[in-house]
Amino acid sequence: MLRRLVVLAVAAFSILVVACASASGGDEIEPADSYESLSAALSAAGMKVGEQVENNFLFAGLFSVPGIEMTASGQEILAFEFTTQEEAAEQAALVSPDGYGIGLKYINWVDTPQFFLNGRMIVVYDGSQSLVTNTLTTAMGEQFAGESLDGT
Repeated sequence: MLRRLVVLAVAAFSILVVACASASGGDEIEPADSYESLSAALSAAGMKVGEQVENNFLFAGLFSVPGIEMTASGQEILAFEFTTQEEAAEQAALVSPDGYGIGLKYINWVDTPQFFLNGRMIVVYDGSQSLVTNTLTTAMGEQFAGESLDGT
């Protein structure tokens, strides 16, 4: 009898552990400071990350490096990886608080621009999907420019 109770207790505990592990949402989102770690953070959040292509056309020339364009579950993201943290900070300082000006350039964004800075990277998301914004906030830290989803 005691043996059956122990077996049942172990089985119940095992089921509980498996259920809690699967409810946690999967992989942990790590800080992003490179193209690879940004892609990994988006994937860890459950997004399908598309091909990374060099930004040669529409947004070329925003910053001192060309950057890349990538998609995460259909949402366009621009990422710029700089040589040093100092260079990234200098380039971030060129962005106006509302995100529509970068140096002497004015950008007419389609949606709500959101700018994130972490280490040597600046990431720009011109959209309003909360999963993308929340993942970027977790991976990159709080926005340094642009509009938040609540309009502030």
